[in-house]
Order: sequence, then structure tokens, then C-alpha cells
Amino acid sequence: MKNIVLKIQEGDLFRFFNAEDRTELIIGSKRSADIVIRSPYIQPEQVRLLCKNGIWYAEDLSATDCKCLVLLGKRTFKKPVLKLDAPLSFRRAGEKKQETLAEITAVKQIRPQKGGSGFDLTKKTITYVGSGENCDIRAQNPLVSEKHFFIVFDGQDCFIEDAHSVRGTYVNNRKVKRSKLNDYDRISIPGAAYIFFRNRLLYSTAAGGIRIDAADICKEVTDRNTRKKISLVTHVSFRIGAGEFVAVVGGSGAGKSTLLDCINGMRPATGGKIYYDTNDYYENMNSYKGVIGYVPQKDIMHDDLTVGTALRYTAKLRTRADISEKELDARVSEAIADVRLQGKEKLRISALSGGQRKRVSIAMELLSDPKVIFLDEPTSGLSPDLDLEMMDLLKDLSRKGRTIVVITHAMENLDKCDRVAFLGKGGRLCFYGAAKDAFRWFNRRSYSRIFAALSDENISEQFAVKYRQNEDYAKLYADFCEEYGSGCILPPQKPAPVQKAWEKQPRDLPEQK
Repeated sequence: MKNIVLKIQEGDLFRFFNAEDRTELIIGSKRSADIVIRSPYIQPEQVRLLCKNGIWYAEDLSATDCKCLVLLGKRTFKKPVLKLDAPLSFRRAGEKKQETLAEITAVKQIRPQKGGSGFDLTKKTITYVGSGENCDIRAQNPLVSEKHFFIVFDGQDCFIEDAHSVRGTYVNNRKVKRSKLNDYDRISIPGAAYIFFRNRLLYSTAAGGIRIDAADICKEVTDRNTRKKISLVTHVSFRIGAGEFVAVVGGSGAGKSTLLDCINGMRPATGGKIYYDTNDYYENMNSYKGVIGYVPQKDIMHDDLTVGTALRYTAKLRTRADISEKELDARVSEAIADVRLQGKEKLRISALSGGQRKRVSIAMELLSDPKVIFLDEPTSGLSPDLDLEMMDLLKDLSRKGRTIVVITHAMENLDKCDRVAFLGKGGRLCFYGAAKDAFRWFNRRSYSRIFAALSDENISEQFAVKYRQNEDYAKLYADFCEEYGSGCILPPQKPAPVQKAWEKQPRDLPEQK
């Protein structure tokens, strides 16, 4: 076979070399050699590998005074050229116990087979993963290099090696250059995660955004005056489905921003777990850096730049270094179209309205193609009509394969969200569901009266108990226990046999005339 993949072993270290379309390779100690072995005993050009009629041969180029002995299997080079049918070893010459400096083995070639899964690593000797068209597994993300990493199957085991990518390759949240793969190893690159199992690569990132599971999240801080612990988020458990648009609402000081920062890792929780697509997020934060977008309440951008120029500069910072100008322009144009700013490319940012500036902030995050976007009060200060436009925009973004989580105080357009999380005093989750069901749940006629009731700690705790008594929470508990183990969240609570605690609250009756 013309193409050859070589495994180079130096002590406990190893690496792979793919000859691709080459027919001649030089092995030696000089930097310009195709395969460099750094050793004072190896000559600048020690061995030449030649391919003739699809068969590879090894030629010993050693000088007579060479300190390195080259063996093909257990044979010395009695002839200058031998067929490469055994491991090629380099040993120190002139010693009773010869020290092996390096060993080069031709990996058994696997012919591509038709049918079956494209992720079956045993069907090819070498499998490439990256953004390039020639890769076996393509990862469409602007941070992914054209050839990001490759996996070599030597007929028995699989080995992963980073292909000099810009953002790196992570195995079990550890950045690696090369490593042997074991079952259940998790491989992460920007925008994609894979599970290795039985010589197969299983894609574990949802195509339509990231599913987020918050399991018994708690956040405690120490009061500077009393030195006592204060709970900002208290036993919050819920699931945000992949591609869902979710709003977190509540009164001032209810812990909305704190909960958001627990979920995105800016301020990790002190208790509980956050899972992204069933993976522990805090243990794999490096793996998810490139797929998370965050839009703060205050816009951060250069006012003197035009919209198009600002986005181009941002794109260069947030995409891989070797991205082409054509792809860069396409990314910018796509981001502008996604936030509905066509025709505004040449306007200065300082001339934009508040709603348009916020759209530019969102477009900056879209340039890196995030799978989840967190927004802190994106409609703050906007008029009701612009608030409606912004919520419509965010809903459309979620339908394009992104999970959207937003904090908002504007309640008029919550019907655009798939779910709404109401937080009460102390960061208690008092309701999680469709916005239209909130009034019946809280037995209140307006959002202002709901917020007023949830400002009381006792009432908030009663509604938090009610949340843990409903059927949806019982199903969530069963799902979480199956995926993450029993005891991961508080168990469902049975309704009281007598009058329910929250029914003792005064009803929100119409005012008497």
C-alpha cells in the first residue's frame, strides 16, 4: 500500500507520522528530516524509506563509524535495502547491552469498508477530525482547525494526537498532545464533544444546542458584618432542554444573576452540580469555552467603529488564526443577518439606538457559533415595542440550534419563552414552566403581585415546596437519579394531607367597591 502511517516510540513517548502521498522519507537527527529523532548517536540522515510499486523499503544510510545500529526486526542490514516488513529499531552500537534509542513501526493498514457508522475507528488506519472538507468527521465551528486531531488504529488500540490545532484537544478535560484512548474517554474540541467506546467515536453534543441540568444548586456567601453564611441560591433543580428559550425572573435581590453565573461558571455554585449534555460542567469548563456566549447588561464595544468593522475585528479575535477572508466575511454577514441588522454595516455604533446596540452585542457572540447564550437583562431600558422585537429575535436564535437563557424584568413578552423560572427570596425556585400557567400557580392576577408575594421568605419557601410536589418535578427527579445517581437532588415531597400551605395565603380577590 502506497500510503503508510508510522508509530515512533522513544522510551515511553510515542507519536505518529502519516506519509500521505509521499514516496520517500528521511529518518535522522537533523531538523529537516521527515522523522526527527533527537539523539547524539543518530546521524543527520540515518535511514531512507522508499516506496516502489506500492511496497515500502528501508535503506540504511549509516556511515562506517556510526554509533547507532539499525535493525529491521532482529536483522541487521546485510543488504543496503530491505523490505519494511518488521519494526525498525535504532540502538547504541558497541555495548554489550544495547540501548534502544527509538523504534518505528508501520501501523497495519486498514482498507476503508462500505457501510456501517462513519465513527467506527476500525474501518480506517487514521481518522481525521476537523473543520476541513477532507476530514472524516467534520466539526463546523470557527474555532476548530482544518485538521484538529486524528486517531490512529493500529489493529488493536486507538491513539489520539492533536494536529497542531490552535485551540487544543482535550481528553477528560486535560489538554493532550497525544494519548492512548480508553473506553469512556471524553474528547473535547470547540463546539463538539466525543465519547470513545470500543473503538468507536460517539458524538455526545446535541446538534440543537446544549441541554443544561441544574442539580440541587446552592450558593452561599459569608456576610461581612455578621460573618454568618447567607444563601443566595437555595436547592435549585431544573432542566433546560437543548434549543429552548428560558427566562429567569424574580424581584430585586432574588438571586437571578447569581443563578445565571452558577450555570455559566462565572461564579460557580458552592453546592450541587451543573451538567451540560450529561457532562459535569465544572470539571469540563475548558472543553466548553468555545461554545458559550455571554451578553452582559452593559454593552462593551467601540463606539467610533462601524458595525461591520467592529464585527470583523471581533471575528478575528474569536475564530481560528488561519480562517480565510471569505469565511470571515461569511461569518460576519451571517451574524448581521441573524440579529436583523442588514443595511446597518456602515453605520457607526455611536449612531445606533439602544436596541440596535444590543443586537450588535449579540452578533459579537454569534461569531464563534456558541451552542448556548446567556443574556443579562438584554431588554433593560428598551421601549415595549423594542422589547417585543428583542424577545422575538432571541426566540428565533433558539430555533436555529442554540440554547438561550435570559434574565429579564420585562414581563409583557414572556409568552415568547418556552419556560420561565420564577425565583423567590433566597434564590428559591418557586415555579418552572410556561408563562401562561404562572398566574394560576401563584393565585395572583399580575406579575407585580407575584413578585410582592415572593419577597417574603416564608411564602417563597412554601412555593418552593409546592414546586417539589408537582408531577413534573417527580419526573425530573427520576430522570436525574437515573443519569447522575440517587440523592443528586432533593426528593419529591408529598402533598400535605390537610389544607396545603400555600392555600393559606390570602387569595388575590378583586377589590370590593
